[in-house]
Amino acid sequence: MTYIVFLKFFHFIAIFLAGGLGVANGMLTSAHQKAGTPPTEIVKNTMLRLARLGLVAILILWITGIALTAKLYGGFNVGWAFNIKLFGATILLAAIVFINCYLPAVAKKNSPPNPKIIKAIPMVTRSSLVLVLLGIAITTSHGMS
Repeated sequence: MTYIVFLKFFHFIAIFLAGGLGVANGMLTSAHQKAGTPPTEIVKNTMLRLARLGLVAILILWITGIALTAKLYGGFNVGWAFNIKLFGATILLAAIVFINCYLPAVAKKNSPPNPKIIKAIPMVTRSSLVLVLLGIAITTSHGMS
């Protein structure tokens, strides 16, 4: 029981961290797009750090999530809704890994990021979060999966 509480505690901390970082980066991006001005070096560096912290949070979510799944369910054969959750979580992880590779590469070239990519990433991450939340809500509702 203590092990499960430990895992859930860090899983929830990572959820809050990832959510806050995602919102903060989205607000910074949106504000600069609306103003039509590129972010300053300080803001760019902050956004990169937020993206890296978001990646760390997602990795913590995956590590604790895998451990919780193994401990609580004995494996990943939990049902179709859990598979939807895993699909959404995989898309989210891929998007965050991509942005963590893309932004430093663009910064290294000293060119602005592609606006289409910057606009698409929040849509992809939000859609994947809907799948994650819907999948886990159904999975953890007794008698529905």
